[in-house]
Amino acid sequence: MAGFPETPLSLPELQAIIESEFTVESVVYEFGLPYFLVRLPPRHKENFERLVGKLKPYGLIPLLRRGPLGEPIIRILLKPPSKKPSRIPLILFIITCITIFISGYFNSMVWNILFQENIFLHAAFFTVGLLAIVGLHELGHKTAAALRGIEATMPYFIPGPPFPIGFGTLGAVIMQKEPPTNRDSLFDLGFSGPITGFIVTLIVAAISLGMAKTVDPAMLAQLEAQGIRIINLPTSLAWEILARLILPRAEGTLTLTPPLGLAAWIGFIVTFLNLLPAWQLDGGHIARAMFGEKGHLIASFLGIIVAFATGFWFFGLIILFFMGRRHMGPLDDLTPLSRSRMALGGVAYLILILSAVLLW
Repeated sequence: MAGFPETPLSLPELQAIIESEFTVESVVYEFGLPYFLVRLPPRHKENFERLVGKLKPYGLIPLLRRGPLGEPIIRILLKPPSKKPSRIPLILFIITCITIFISGYFNSMVWNILFQENIFLHAAFFTVGLLAIVGLHELGHKTAAALRGIEATMPYFIPGPPFPIGFGTLGAVIMQKEPPTNRDSLFDLGFSGPITGFIVTLIVAAISLGMAKTVDPAMLAQLEAQGIRIINLPTSLAWEILARLILPRAEGTLTLTPPLGLAAWIGFIVTFLNLLPAWQLDGGHIARAMFGEKGHLIASFLGIIVAFATGFWFFGLIILFFMGRRHMGPLDDLTPLSRSRMALGGVAYLILILSAVLLW
């Protein structure tokens, strides 16, 4: 076929497959590659989904867009060749387990001094809690991709510097090997990770609050006089609600959560930052599905403003630096997002508010 020497399909064969789902008005060549002017049937969302499935065995990906005059067109892309399974995800996971455990060990020292509880046990709690938050977030994406028939890698955990420089990890990512079919699919991919991570974070936070202990402020003053400092971190609205529900109220005492609580604190921040409606973040995918290409650009700048306003200015600078990379969007960008997912978009932004931590 002209322009696609790697595929076994000829141009007439490709056109015949497209015509099995759409009426082809004409074929136009642009830079030596064909695209098809089509007439949209009443239920073109389902027609396009079937077309994607028909072209997948040939390594071809259709793209439904508007042409220069607003007419619906189908472009054809070549799917990149799949790579062999790699051991890199497993290696990175093992390294990340080690760096998180080291961070948990150092964060458990004060708890060990105060309550003489096993420092290795609390380091293990911290490791399992943080890995569950980060890992299940990515497995949420992986599950949504599998349900949508989208090929994706296993999670790549990113090790980071341990405490006091960092927390042992910089998060995790999965790599999609093909674009989502439509806006519903794009939304599902973006929403599945944060909702899973948020639920797991709530569970970890509730467990850590259940393990909390009360101390006399005078004891903390003595520790600080010895150079041992208790860190008081700014919390999210979700944390405050859980604390009011779980923690007993005792006058004249302070409540300390174990290192597992730090894992939950990190989980809320990860959820908040991921849901910012900007760039290629999960929130960016949600915004792209809900508001389209132009709306996504406006939402991205709003997300950067929110990042700066909440004290995450460095993260905002990173988003701003990469803003030049255009969001490709779904293969079918003409079908609007379903009403049920528009409602779930409101849930996503509610979670963003509940997870927000003000660093200022």
